[in-house]
Amino acid sequence: MATLFINVSQKQALTYAVFLVIYEFFTYIANDMVMPGMLKVVSEFHGLESSVALSLTAYVAGGASLQLFLGPLSDHYGRRPVMIAGAFFFFICTVVIACSQTMDQFLVARFFQGMGLCFIGVIGYATLQEIFSEMDAIRLIAVMANVAITAPLLGPLVGAIFVYYFNWRFIFVGIGLGALLALWGISRYMPESVGQIRQDGTVIKRAPLGFRKIGTNYKDLLINPTFILGSVALGLVYLPCMSWIALSPVILVKGANMTIIEYGLWQIPVFMAYIFGNLWLHRMTRRGTVKKMILVGSCFASISMLVTYLLPALMGQSFVWLMPGLIVYFFGIGIVAAPLNRLILFSTPVSKGTASALSSMISMSIQAIGIEVANVIYTSHNNINLGFYCAVAAIVYVICLGGCFLTHHGEKKAAAY
Repeated sequence: MATLFINVSQKQALTYAVFLVIYEFFTYIANDMVMPGMLKVVSEFHGLESSVALSLTAYVAGGASLQLFLGPLSDHYGRRPVMIAGAFFFFICTVVIACSQTMDQFLVARFFQGMGLCFIGVIGYATLQEIFSEMDAIRLIAVMANVAITAPLLGPLVGAIFVYYFNWRFIFVGIGLGALLALWGISRYMPESVGQIRQDGTVIKRAPLGFRKIGTNYKDLLINPTFILGSVALGLVYLPCMSWIALSPVILVKGANMTIIEYGLWQIPVFMAYIFGNLWLHRMTRRGTVKKMILVGSCFASISMLVTYLLPALMGQSFVWLMPGLIVYFFGIGIVAAPLNRLILFSTPVSKGTASALSSMISMSIQAIGIEVANVIYTSHNNINLGFYCAVAAIVYVICLGGCFLTHHGEKKAAAY
């Protein structure tokens, strides 16, 4: 039995989690299913090859665009109405993409559709963090991540088969129907955590919406080194993942002369590793601490990124030498993501909507910029350069994470006195 911190039934809380992960699944698959078809989209609209990665950049940039507003809005008006509005907006943008007529229209619509990502962490998962105890929240989020990760696991293969037989526009028709289902479930089952009295007697207060108060909250977060370094580390640890998603159609289809079906099959071991990482995390919640989970996951993720550079550098240009490091890396981020996010959010007394907003914006901005850097680096189709880029990201990640742990330890020590 999970420990609930607010007055809501376990059935309602878990049903809400189900529909939230359905929503998350369709926001992910909105990208992963279309990536195998992006070469056809570019061809139909007479666009450039760089538009393949640019479509993901636009999507992620959209996902980094609203957080600073959504956090304070949900802290004031409540998580529920803002989340419902976000799910509805994602549905509308998905329909617009299906009707786009030019490459520019497609990319702009992708940016706005990407805004649907903003609502997942800032509001959806922040609500779960407020409802459940620490380990229950990490355990539940790990299970949800395993469901959500089936999007990048199955999306490339299903999308490849789909675009082989049908027009790419029908992908977004199906995603729109899934978005409607998620919208219905969220509007019916999502509890409101803001204004509730927690089991320990504290109240999750509605935050004032004045500019001065919002500015003070963000200032407090910006001068909190644990929060900032942790948020930067979270963005960096996901950077090789996002770079692989963005560039793998070019690496595998263009560079390795694969069919789109073969491209989809090569994604399976990569994203299966993420699922196994989440399963390992679930086991660790029974006997480990948040810090131990982060350290174990970070060791796998960072060391494997060095391998991703060393193997191609020593063995040759083939994409095959990227794969061992990538597979272990995805296992590592399956472990590290949820506990690192928990550490970031609870490193500050600032309301969780606002904290989650700034953390998500920092993380996704790093990913969006990083994807474009990777796109430029891979212009020469050199897998060694890409591996080196991933290794540098891993080194900077370890430095930021180390700083995050040091400041967090110092803050706890100061609080003890």
